[in-house]
Amino acid sequence: MSSADLATVVIACPNCGTRYQVPYGTLGAAGREVQCAQCGKPWHATADAPPPPPIDPDLLFTPAEEAALDRAFESEARTIPAIAPSPIDPEHERTLAEIRAAIAPKSKKPAPPNPNDPGLAQARRAFDRRQRAVKSRLPLARLRRMARIVALATLLALLLLGFAARVQIVSTFPALAGLYASIGMPVNVTGLEFTDAKTLTSLRDGKTLMTINAKIRSVAGTTEPVPPVLVTLIDASGATVYEWTATPRAAELHPGEVLDFSTEVNSPPNGAAKVRLSFTTPRPSAA
Repeated sequence: MSSADLATVVIACPNCGTRYQVPYGTLGAAGREVQCAQCGKPWHATADAPPPPPIDPDLLFTPAEEAALDRAFESEARTIPAIAPSPIDPEHERTLAEIRAAIAPKSKKPAPPNPNDPGLAQARRAFDRRQRAVKSRLPLARLRRMARIVALATLLALLLLGFAARVQIVSTFPALAGLYASIGMPVNVTGLEFTDAKTLTSLRDGKTLMTINAKIRSVAGTTEPVPPVLVTLIDASGATVYEWTATPRAAELHPGEVLDFSTEVNSPPNGAAKVRLSFTTPRPSAA
């Protein structure tokens, strides 16, 4: 259908005056019979005026007019100043960057390592070994190792010296005899010891007589003098109730020699439960 057929015209009902806008192509130049939708009366409708001819958009301007318009547009474009780009606002850029970061897809975080993983434990042990190896090669670590070795060697030397020369040490420092005895290494500074000690109680002239018999044995490798013997009576609580000194019959003993020793006391005090024999030297040997 042409553009003329699409143009509309107005017709009016002669009976009720109702106006209608209809396409020109439906009536044509001769008109046609129509019926009013308002009152129902038919009539022969014709167009009041033919529609204007269609406008061709390509014929709005002549070629000379179009060329003149083009030259005017170009002249106007040359007179418009260039627009300088506006400066970029750092805060605006930062905001855009934050927005991009917020809407960017988030990468999934890796799952935490399993502490019970055998591979992880093995890697940790290998890392610890490497760390220890690196630390052991540092000058300070070497100095510490040397200090520990020197301290250990000094301690061993002191222990060996204290064991080998314990008799000489206790002879010079008698107070150390108790220390040796407390660790199960009693020191016999006299080179003599008591064996087979016995206590006998009897009556003589109606009085109580206590007799102590023992043997003195030389355990030294050289001839040792025999000092006086201190006899001590001790009660059940460990307190001394009576003591005296007796002189053995021999002045010295050769290595391995044995000497009989005997002493007695009249009317010993009541409460004596034990007898202790010792030599009258600093920290004496006792039986």
